[in-house]
Amino acid sequence: MEKIKLKKNNTIFEAGQKADAVYLILEGEIGIFLPTNNSIEPDFLLGANEIFGEMGIIANTLRTAKATTMTDAHLLRISKNLFNRKLSTCDPFVMGLIRVLVGRLTDLLKKKQIN
Repeated sequence: MEKIKLKKNNTIFEAGQKADAVYLILEGEIGIFLPTNNSIEPDFLLGANEIFGEMGIIANTLRTAKATTMTDAHLLRISKNLFNRKLSTCDPFVMGLIRVLVGRLTDLLKKKQIN
């Protein structure tokens, strides 16, 4: 795990990039922008104690959105390997359920982008 400090308007990752980490927001706000969003307003605004970047790791897919700092932010970056090690200690039923939910959410987001 690595603590990182970022200034406002810093892109953390882009849609289509390889998912290599999960982030916990310690302080600040992160905007999540779906690929169809060309505005300055994020589709989702996340704050302290929220996690983002998990979907690509759990589903083993590329990033589906862009994450940008809306304010100065302090984050905890958890590598894909460490996150997967933590998940491996999870009950197999719960892990299966998480993967199903992430898959369904990913499908829903794709449908939203098409419309």
